[in-house]
Amino acid sequence: MRNLFNFIIRNSHWLLATLLVTFGFYLVFTHNSYQRSVYFTSANHVTGWFYSLSRNVTSFFHLRKNNRLLLERNAELEGMILALREQIASLAAADSADVNIFVGDSLSQPQFGFIPAEVVNLNFSGVNNFITINKGALHGIKSDMGVISAGGGVVGVISVVSPKFSLVIPIINSKFRLSARLKNSENYGSISWDGASIGEVQLQELPKHEDFHAGDTVLTSFSRIFPRNLIIGFVSTEGHSKDDNFNTFNVRPATDFYMLQDVLVIDDAYYGEQKQLEETLHQ
Repeated sequence: MRNLFNFIIRNSHWLLATLLVTFGFYLVFTHNSYQRSVYFTSANHVTGWFYSLSRNVTSFFHLRKNNRLLLERNAELEGMILALREQIASLAAADSADVNIFVGDSLSQPQFGFIPAEVVNLNFSGVNNFITINKGALHGIKSDMGVISAGGGVVGVISVVSPKFSLVIPIINSKFRLSARLKNSENYGSISWDGASIGEVQLQELPKHEDFHAGDTVLTSFSRIFPRNLIIGFVSTEGHSKDDNFNTFNVRPATDFYMLQDVLVIDDAYYGEQKQLEETLHQ
């Protein structure tokens, strides 16, 4: 206590000056409307700045959660879109064949579901590129599942799975192959990568009479892993073909791999049944 009194006595002139200045400001802002207006305006600006800063900080910490919720919602919508496409195709086929069918409640049990995941590593250092995602066996991920971007473009195929992580072989990998076709054609070829550029894959084995148009959309065709008509990319230029009987087109992928952050893993309810049936021919 004695030290406190000694401190006050030693600094009494500063404390007195502070009190007088504070009291002076009080008198000025209390008895003068203009100064009081300036004070409240400045105080509001400062308070508003702090509120804005607090809101921005809060929004930043909620951004990851909101992004996850949006990705989950996007997965649900992708499943609904594929289910509707299947229904439309079935109805169109039945109508062209003049056959009456009963659709029933098939939309409640769609063939394809989607598991949202985040990209945690991108390795584009050679011809054997891979992507690591933060979902694994514990989340229902299995080998040979297809992977698409949040925008719906084909990314690749699940290769190796651990309990919490999975490796994806992307279309920009020398081992990747996928049946594909041009949007306005029923002729199908094969998507592969020649290892030259991450921004370009090749659509090969198309018939020689297949027309070439820059910007044509390339879609998935027959595949055990991917649904039909998923977007792969867009034709950019005519490529070099090893066989004079076929055309090769260079294709710009719809997925921007340098910007890839979130993906959807395709869960095909019929995959196991189809795989088991087709493998009986090799036994």
